[in-house]
Parts: sequence; structure tokens; C-alpha cells
Amino acid sequence: MKLCKKVLGFTLALYLGLTTMVLAAATYPYGDYVYGTKNIPLKGDLSYSGLSGIQTRPSIVYRHDLNTQNAITGVKSPSSGNLKTVQFDIQPLPGVEPKDIFKDKSGYHLIPLEEELIKDLSAKANGNSQWVWEQISKASPHPIVKTYLVQQTPYVNIGAVFYLSGGGAPDMKRAEGDGITGPLFLTTYLTTPWPSIPILEQNSNGSLHIKALAHSIFDTAITGVVTVNGTATKQLFSKNTPVSNYTVTYEGNVPLSELPGLKQGQNQVTLTVSDKFGRTASKTIVIQNGITQGCQPVLVKMRDTTQRIYFPDVSDGSTIKYGGPLVWGMQYNSAVCSVLESVNKNNGIGDKLNQPIRVSDIHTSIFLNRWEFKIGKSKNGVILENHSKDTKPLVAYLIETKGEKVLKRYVVNKGQSVEIVLPTKKYKGEYSIQFPSPLVDSGFWAKATATRDGMPASYTYPDQVRGAIQAIVNFKK
Repeated sequence: MKLCKKVLGFTLALYLGLTTMVLAAATYPYGDYVYGTKNIPLKGDLSYSGLSGIQTRPSIVYRHDLNTQNAITGVKSPSSGNLKTVQFDIQPLPGVEPKDIFKDKSGYHLIPLEEELIKDLSAKANGNSQWVWEQISKASPHPIVKTYLVQQTPYVNIGAVFYLSGGGAPDMKRAEGDGITGPLFLTTYLTTPWPSIPILEQNSNGSLHIKALAHSIFDTAITGVVTVNGTATKQLFSKNTPVSNYTVTYEGNVPLSELPGLKQGQNQVTLTVSDKFGRTASKTIVIQNGITQGCQPVLVKMRDTTQRIYFPDVSDGSTIKYGGPLVWGMQYNSAVCSVLESVNKNNGIGDKLNQPIRVSDIHTSIFLNRWEFKIGKSKNGVILENHSKDTKPLVAYLIETKGEKVLKRYVVNKGQSVEIVLPTKKYKGEYSIQFPSPLVDSGFWAKATATRDGMPASYTYPDQVRGAIQAIVNFKK
């Protein structure tokens, strides 16, 4: 989106601002001047004030306070107080020009052209400080950057730094101060976040699912570049859009045929997305190419559903009315070289534990444990009974349904029971019992760093399931 003439003109030069995280080496206001100091020579493009060409005019230094607001999150900075900055108000030539010739168009909001200060200001604007400094310090003219001399010291417009950091759209209000003991203006500027990659995962058909976001006040655009196995690089997408809520989104499925440098089997894929202001985000995953039965390594995923009992399912009587089998198992999908691990209510396996079972041409299952449970209401909650043949204890979590909060963990040995006491005796959905898989209960999935289909995934797994995975991967009927 192109800036209008007003923004490209003095509004951008004078009023674009910064975020206020003070670095130790930076001083405020930007520039070594006492508020109210007069007759400071200011040289530069003063066309905003109706003057032509480069001119030098005496100026007075005044206080101009700033704060910022993130356009996406709404967070303001600083959390209290404001940042004090400097503006230079040019003055008419005595006895030559009317005293009010520059009325309401005399101020120039500037910062010294020093690397440390420019980077500090850009960081406050949530920009890429190094990139912003490179743009401003280039020898060739920049369409946004305006350069001034204040007593022969080079300055640039604060607005340019803010724009190059992805920000803008100032809301300036007169602060009713005199510019010395209090600010002339208080201006709030919008900032924007760096790009992000909410989704980068391999679909069940092998393609790559990507969702990426970029933000800015002006010139909202996003570009995505993929690198495979650390060497082969290719631009996958580039999208520029009119500003809409300061965000541009790319989402799509990329066939593996579009990825460079793929080899058979496991590949490391890194996606890097960038905006027009040198800000980037990267994410790396491992994908599979050319999958066949027996592929290695195998991706193990947590199933996206868990077995749980909601108390409305329990009868109002005190006797045990609800129960059945629970099985812990894993299912291998040779088409995508992945294994789903879960606990479910499958009741058709009988005693076939630890034996691979061919479910379809591409699916093979194995069941590692089977429990039988019964549950019913009690005086203070519910009674959970373990009627299993296997000696492996049954683990249950008491869940507060709202917020999915685990209130307590219970372990019930074979032939035993436990009363699960409810914090308040309610049976209408406020609480439920969840039966976690052993990998969930051990905390394995909580530590997993990979994801697939929105659920935890891993190429490494505990010894307790290693043999079972090997059995179903290599099973041939």
C-alpha cells in the first residue's frame, strides 16, 4: 500500500514515533539540548513549512512526548509514563516575516544520525534494528528518510525510523504543555509484530501445509523461502495485499514436487518468512519423502482424542452401571510412515496383546495393554473399579472440564477401587475422568518438540514402545 502524500510529507517526517524500552547507553531526549533553548540553526528540507529548497532557519527546541500501541495485540508501551523526545520549531526571520508565518507548521521531530541511537529507536518501534540502520545510513537518498543539520550535527526524521520498523499511523494530540516543563504534544503510534509461522507440517498425503503471517502499517507483504537439508533453497510464495487489519496471511498446501533438493526418506525442511522491513521468522520440521512400508525413521504421534467419561453418563443409582474395556495401542500408517499412540474403547482384540494385526493394506495395529473398568456414583463423587486381568495399574485423571485442568491423578491396581471425590458434587459436565495413555502419563508428550496435525509428535520414543513400533513397521502377513 503506497503512502499518501500527507504521510510521505511532513506528517511522516515530524510525527512518527517509537516504543520506549530504554537502553543503558541511550539518552533522552534524543539530542543534547535543554527544552526551550532558542536560536538553534536547523538546515534541511523545510517544505512542510512552505519554504522552498534546502534552507537554514533558527529554531527553538521543545518537548514532544510519545507512546506506542501494538496494532495487533493492543498492548501499549511504556506501561506507565511517556517517552520524552525533541522537536525543533523553526522561527521567522525577525523584521522580515510575520511572527505567525509558520503557525501550526513549524515543528520538525528529529533524532541524531548515530548508529546507537537509530538502532535503539528502531528496537522501541519493534523493528529490525540492524536492517533499519543499514537503510538510513546508505549513501544514496532514501524516499522516506529526510536529513537535517542541527548546528552542523546530522539528524534524521523520527518518522522514517518508525516507518522502516513496520509502524506508523500516529494519533497526535496537543498536550497543553509549554514544551519546556511539559510536552507540546502527546502522540500514540502503532507498532506491529514480526512475522510468524503458526503452521508448518506434513499432511497425510505428503504435501506441506503452511500458514504464515506478516504485519505492518504500510506496505503489508509476506515472502516465504524454503531450505531443504540445509543447502537447497527456493522461494515458495510472495504475497502483497492492501492493508487489512495490518496483516497479510499466506496459507496453502505445497506438493513435495515443489521442494528443492529432496532425497528419499527423511528430509529437514526450514521455512523462513519475511516482511518488507527486514523482519523474519523461521521454523524447521522433518518430513518424509518416498515413503514405503518399513520406512525409517518412524514419526510417532499422539492421537488427537483421549478417552474420558463425563458424569452425565453415570446413572443416578449408587450401584456400578458404567464400564467396559480400555486398550492402549499403536497403529502404523505405512503411507506416511507414522504411528498413532492412544488409549481407546476397542473391544474386539480379545487377548491379542503385543501381536501385530493387519487392519488394511497400509495400516497395522498392536495393542500393549487392556483394562476393564467400572464406574458409578458415590456419596462424595464416583467409585472407579479396576477389573482387569492384567496387573498393570489403571491411571485416571480427574478433569475440571472448563479449562481442561487436571485436578488429581489416581492409580487403581488390579481388583481394587478408589473413590474420586469431586470438589463440588456436580454431575452435569463440570467434571470428567480421563484415562491417559502411559506416554501421556509419563510426561513424554508434554516434552515433545515436534507437531503433526496439531498434535505432539516425535522421531524418538521411549524404550517401552520401541519394540512394538519395530514389530508393526516390519510386519508382513
